[in-house]
Amino acid sequence: MKIRRHQVIIAALIVLGITFLTIGVFHQQDPVRYYAHSLRNWQEADSVPGYPIAINRSDEGSPIEFLTTEFQPNLSSMSPMERYRLPTARGFTRPPSDKALAAGTGLVLYTGDPKGYEGKAVLLGHRLPNGSIVQTFYGGLTDFHVRVGQFLSRGTALGSLDQGDLYFEVREGVSIDIAEEEIEGILLNSPKEKLPKNRLSLDEFFALHGLMKPVTDPLAIIQENARPTFNLPSTKVGTQ
Repeated sequence: MKIRRHQVIIAALIVLGITFLTIGVFHQQDPVRYYAHSLRNWQEADSVPGYPIAINRSDEGSPIEFLTTEFQPNLSSMSPMERYRLPTARGFTRPPSDKALAAGTGLVLYTGDPKGYEGKAVLLGHRLPNGSIVQTFYGGLTDFHVRVGQFLSRGTALGSLDQGDLYFEVREGVSIDIAEEEIEGILLNSPKEKLPKNRLSLDEFFALHGLMKPVTDPLAIIQENARPTFNLPSTKVGTQ
């Protein structure tokens, strides 16, 4: 059986159309909001956002009620693969109070409007040269310039601060606790607490890992050199 040219063209157009349709469907999905998976309780850890969870039993004499979960990263933890992707930060600079700048090379773990904190916030994950994990938290923002899953060099602008000062924390470990939450009368992850157990003293942290003076981040150099450059031919203007 001989395949004609027009049949090949029609088949190619069909495949191309299906490809563009698939790409369009994927682009319409909601953007990623969080980097790690919830471990707040075993039910939410095993379910996806929007999946109904029974919150009572039928033998209690009342109809079964269901809760539709919305993922919150309180008490969540990065998986080994998620930890592996964190870039190594070989020095940190303390961000000024009037600018939201990345303190070190890191990966964006969260962007959002967390309960209990003023304004919007960004959370970055970093790997120290000794292999331990730390996070830097930036609050009080009015908007974002970054997205979840993005690798950033030290000094990258994270967002805008129209009013007020930057709220800044350094945290240790792989647990991600963003929003303030009250469980059985206990208030967790409140910015009003002096120093929760996983928060590090800023003075002590920068004394150990801070840079004495600003140094250009190697990742920033790589990103700058990777940008395409276009050399347009020069033209001379003169009289004929």
